[in-house]
Amino acid sequence: MGGSISLGKQLKWPDDYFSLMYSINYQRYKLNKFNYFNISGFDSGISNNLSFRLTLARSSVDQQIFPRSGSSFMLYGQFTPPYSTFNPERNYKAEPVQDQFKFIEYQKYRFNAEWYVPLTKPVGSDNKSLVLKVATKFGYIGSYNDRTTLSPFGRFELGGDGLSNFAVYDRDIISQRGYPLYYTSNPKLNPESGQPIGYQGFTIFNKYVMEVRYPFSLNPSSTIFGLAFPEAANGYRDFKDYNPFRLRRSVGLGARFYLPMFGLLGFDYGIGLDRLKPGGGLKDAAKFTFMLGFEPE
Repeated sequence: MGGSISLGKQLKWPDDYFSLMYSINYQRYKLNKFNYFNISGFDSGISNNLSFRLTLARSSVDQQIFPRSGSSFMLYGQFTPPYSTFNPERNYKAEPVQDQFKFIEYQKYRFNAEWYVPLTKPVGSDNKSLVLKVATKFGYIGSYNDRTTLSPFGRFELGGDGLSNFAVYDRDIISQRGYPLYYTSNPKLNPESGQPIGYQGFTIFNKYVMEVRYPFSLNPSSTIFGLAFPEAANGYRDFKDYNPFRLRRSVGLGARFYLPMFGLLGFDYGIGLDRLKPGGGLKDAAKFTFMLGFEPE
């Protein structure tokens, strides 16, 4: 349960493409025998998440459905009150997890960037052309100090279609074609639960995408285009584990259909290059993903 209040405005400086948004957000989580996070003692209880977000964005793309030129950038910081700073003598880590996570505390940063470049000259009456899309994403969530334990809320999960568990417990689900949802860079399992160690989610992630797109139809009533892509991404437990060049790579093909009645329909067939095994076929490394309504992160 929760809600938010937002205020945004277009900026005149450095240019007219910039915008600034402020928002105050509140979520209240009531857990009842919910052991998804794999944290001992934290399957029941109440957590409160009050945060302030400041977002700076710039967009100069020529159109939203099939951009052929321009760029888009988004940078935001999200902050909860630093409760532990108000109680410097309190050792939060020595307390039960229900008390530690009663008022969630974190600082979170996200950066997204996209560029669109035409590769060929427009041809035909509807100016069809090959378009290159290049994108990068970065995210980090951390504590204010080492006296607190970072809660599992607000972390990052990577892989899959970007829709898994969407909006259920306040996590950023970052899609990666060719891979199922993965929770940790450590493949070892907890002997008691059988779940991956580090199931609480990543605190840092990187993602890089390149797509070559070609429109089959630019009719406003049915915009259809195909694409081919390589992409790479990974998540990390902390800065000690962080290596922006240790990535999970994939390649594949896809298509998008924008219909006024349904919005976005799309599918991708991705091959996880790091899932390929000696003597194995593409079947074990490939994954088909479907999207409806919006393009996942």
